[in-house]
Amino acid sequence: MNIANSKNINKDNYSPSDYENWGFIYLENKEFDQALKCFQKTIELEPHNPKNYIHLGYVYEKMDMLDSAKKSYEKALEVKSDYIEAILKIGHILEMQGDYHNAVELYTRAIDIAPQAIEPRFCLATLYDRHDMYDEAAEEYENIIEINPKHTKAIHNLGRIYFQDGDYARALKSFQKVLNIEPENTDAWNDLGSVYEITNNLIQAISTYRKALKVNPLHEDTNYNLANAYFSLFLSNPNIVKIDDIVERLQLVLSQNPNNRKVWELLSKIKAS
Repeated sequence: MNIANSKNINKDNYSPSDYENWGFIYLENKEFDQALKCFQKTIELEPHNPKNYIHLGYVYEKMDMLDSAKKSYEKALEVKSDYIEAILKIGHILEMQGDYHNAVELYTRAIDIAPQAIEPRFCLATLYDRHDMYDEAAEEYENIIEINPKHTKAIHNLGRIYFQDGDYARALKSFQKVLNIEPENTDAWNDLGSVYEITNNLIQAISTYRKALKVNPLHEDTNYNLANAYFSLFLSNPNIVKIDDIVERLQLVLSQNPNNRKVWELLSKIKAS
């Protein structure tokens, strides 16, 4: 289907699905004003279809017009009071605006409507996680895993909470569980290596970091962690590791992120050694 000429958008001889399709094409091309006109037309033709307000709100979000987006999502809720997608989108905007209390209330409302749905619980868990409410976050991640034992993001995030709490045995099991499901999850390999390193199993940590880099050779955190582990090994046994190899790996990280403060600090330590 050819995209509608902007002069013809307001004609009535097109169906709501036509305007919807054109709206998404305009949206993909970042022609937001035209996308707005298309989705406004779908609302004019189908005012009782809540997804039309969702689409309009999404365009407003892309234009950084958060208040207008929120009003569109609220209109979707007026049409369908248990519309979970609208509830979550309003919650997301409230988070961006710093209104965390009301965001929590909305995510909880969505959970009450659909207790077995994953997305509302994950939104709530990650909100808690980002604001250092780790006990609350862990509880929601556990609820998600009970519903879906293979939800790797929940398992992984729960493992990171265990790691932060110093519960390295449970963190290790969580990261291993992720890798059993997703063997090429670089972040999980990296975090597993961090568990080995902090529990003084340096050789196992190095081996694990190297496995992560087989999956993604440019993984910034893993390259730094491997260099740091090699430097720790160098300090205890200078004959095993070459300093030049460590520096070369750190320079690789700096080529990706010249402002990586941890790398500059480690380079200073290496120079001082």
